[in-house]
Amino acid sequence: MKLREPRRSPAASWLAVLGALLLLAFAALLAQHAAAARGWTSAASWLGEAIAALDDREPSTWVLAGGIAAALLGLWFLVAAFLPARRSHLHADGPGDLWVTPAAVEAVAADAAERAPGVLNAATEMRRRRLRVKALLAPGNEAAIADILESVGTRLGGLAEIEVSVQAKEGAR
Repeated sequence: MKLREPRRSPAASWLAVLGALLLLAFAALLAQHAAAARGWTSAASWLGEAIAALDDREPSTWVLAGGIAAALLGLWFLVAAFLPARRSHLHADGPGDLWVTPAAVEAVAADAAERAPGVLNAATEMRRRRLRVKALLAPGNEAAIADILESVGTRLGGLAEIEVSVQAKEGAR
C-alpha cells in the first residue's frame, strides 16, 4: 500500500482564513444594521449610509476600477484554490516508503562537503531538486571541487535524485 505523499498546506488555506474574516466583518455590519433598524442604537445604519453613498445617476470611475480589481482578485483566488500543494519532502530511492526533508538533505550534504579534503567551511541551499554547495577552500586547493562533488554524491546516493552544483571560493592566505 502506497501512502500519500507528504505535502505542504494548500495555497488556498490562507485564503480560507481571509474569507472567514471577511464574512465575520460582514456579519458585524449586518448586526449593526439590524440594531439601527430596530432602534436598539441611536447611530445610523452603516450599511444604509454606504448604499446611499453609492446611489449616483452617473457611473463613477472608482466603481469600474473596484469592479476590475474584484474580478482580478476573484480570478486569483480561483487559481489558488485549484493549485496543488507543493511537496514538503523528497522521496528516497528504493523499495520502501521513505521521505526526507530538504533540511535533512542540506545537513547531510554540508557535512559531506566539509569532510572533503581542502574544504574549510561549507554551506548548502536546497531549491526544489537542486542543491547548491558553497564552499570555502584552503589556499592552493582548486581541485577540491571534484572532491566535494564526489563526497556529496556518495553521501546522498540512494536518498533522492538531486542536481548538485558547487560554488567554491579560495580562502585568504
